[in-house]
Amino acid sequence: MSTKEVYIAIAIAVAITFFIRMFPLFFFSNRDTIPKIVKDLGVLLPYSMMGLLIIYCLRSMRFDSLAGFVPLTVASLVTAGSYLWKRKSILSIVLGTAVYMFLIQQVFVG
Repeated sequence: MSTKEVYIAIAIAVAITFFIRMFPLFFFSNRDTIPKIVKDLGVLLPYSMMGLLIIYCLRSMRFDSLAGFVPLTVASLVTAGSYLWKRKSILSIVLGTAVYMFLIQQVFVG
C-alpha cells in the first residue's frame, strides 16, 4: 500500500467511526423519551460484551500442563479480585495483565 492509500483507509475508518458514534445523537435528539428496547440494550450489552471478552481471553486455556492454565487462572482471579476490592477497571486490567506477563515470562518459561 502506498502512503496515499494508507491515508485514504484511515480517513474512511475515521468517518465510519464518527458516523457510528454520532448516529444515536442525531436519531434520538428530537425525542423526549428513549425507546424501551434501547434502554434494555444499554443495560444488557455491557454484561454481554464482558462475557464475550472473558470467553475470548480464556479460549486458549489448555489443561495438559500447568503452564497452560495456571497463568490465565491466576491473572483472571487477580483481575476479578482487584476489581471487587477497589472498583477500578483500569487498575484491575493493568494488575491482571502484569501478573499474567510475569507468570508467563518468569515463572512458566516455555
